[in-house]
Amino acid sequence: MKRLTIFMTILVSCIAAVILYIQKEEVQESIIFFPLDSSVVFKEATTSLLLSKEKDNDEHVLEWNIISVLDREVYLRQDISLLFSDGRLKAVTSEWEDNSQKIAQYKQISGEDSSHYVSISYHHGEIHINEDQIKSSQRMSHDHLYVIDSSFSPLESFREPNTNNQKEWKKVLDHATDQQLNYILANLTQHFQLPTNQYHIISLTDLAQYNNAPLFGMSEAKTQETIGKLWEGLYKNYFLGIKLQDGTIVEPIGSSEPHLLISKDLTHLLVLFQTNEGQPIKLIQNLPRND
Repeated sequence: MKRLTIFMTILVSCIAAVILYIQKEEVQESIIFFPLDSSVVFKEATTSLLLSKEKDNDEHVLEWNIISVLDREVYLRQDISLLFSDGRLKAVTSEWEDNSQKIAQYKQISGEDSSHYVSISYHHGEIHINEDQIKSSQRMSHDHLYVIDSSFSPLESFREPNTNNQKEWKKVLDHATDQQLNYILANLTQHFQLPTNQYHIISLTDLAQYNNAPLFGMSEAKTQETIGKLWEGLYKNYFLGIKLQDGTIVEPIGSSEPHLLISKDLTHLLVLFQTNEGQPIKLIQNLPRND
């Protein structure tokens, strides 16, 4: 009888652990934007890219750090980050914490050849004021790094070029990336028959500059709402997997950096990109009306 009691106790504990794990996974599978609480602010929100001095099996190693700290503990903290290499999604990372104010993530990413790395992160806090009132706090951060990994020169990295050699490498890498992304964007706008003269166009990684600036004539409040809902959609439809027309879900790694097309009448926003296999993808987001 004693053994049965012990067995039942262990079984109940295991079931409870599984339920908690499932609940945790369900929370992790979504970012939900709620109206912003201006009284809750990020004391720190940073993304940093550094080149490790050592090479691993003829590959260079990139150190990818994401840190964010709110000014107080909130119900739920979530950070997600995207890392692009020469205009293609190289890696993703995310972390979440219940009843927390700080999240810190660290990853090492291996790479080959000279590359321009760009990372953008979205830091989010879900604030439960009471059972009926939920609000958000959000911030974006960004970093980039040129890595020169060539048999003709020492391994090095820089953000802004200082030497003639670095200036030449920046020119080469920027040209290759811009040429590729412009070609993809032209194909996408042609495929979806979009009149580009009716849109403001920026790349996703350029969005970080709008933490405190209005988007193309929007009010500050509507800009922040648009950004929050955009990341809500990107997390579900890009970060976690890309849904094709036949319902298949494919990994986002290797897909092109998304372009954001904001209609000049401020009615909608489009997210355009290609999967790793070249399938064209268009996501649509209705924009809030200005106050």
